[in-house]
Amino acid sequence: MGPDLLHGGTLMILRAGSVAAEHVAGSAPRIEERFGDAAGMTGMGVNVVTLAPGERSAQKHWHSHSDEFVLVLEGTATVIEDECATEIGPGDMAIWPAGVTVAHQVVNQGETPLRYLCAGTNPPAETVRYPDEGETLFLVHPDWHVIGDDGTIRRSGRE
Repeated sequence: MGPDLLHGGTLMILRAGSVAAEHVAGSAPRIEERFGDAAGMTGMGVNVVTLAPGERSAQKHWHSHSDEFVLVLEGTATVIEDECATEIGPGDMAIWPAGVTVAHQVVNQGETPLRYLCAGTNPPAETVRYPDEGETLFLVHPDWHVIGDDGTIRRSGRE
């Protein structure tokens, strides 16, 4: 079942199951349903993420220009912020405003799959810091590169 276009195409309804789940490598492997992409959104990403037991959302990171939030739908998430771990469940949220230098990630330490809504702004230029890896991602759409703390380019590419 695909999206429903109402009012002459100005409102899009995405029904459950209308967006295919895909494996995403990113900074950690996970399954995402990319609702924002399916709706043609460019200024904001909206995904439902599924983490199997033992998986994490990403390497610990923080964003210079992108707001980000997580809303747990099913299961229990362990939210790691710097060195602090907090469990949150269905209906609970974690919110990280742009520029707040709290390195964070979501981990599924439970025995069942974890599903959560993750949304964030998609600015045209962004810096993402990965303190545990000693590297920083610099993104100016569509180009990106990752620089290590020693100043070397570790990876680069184009979206």
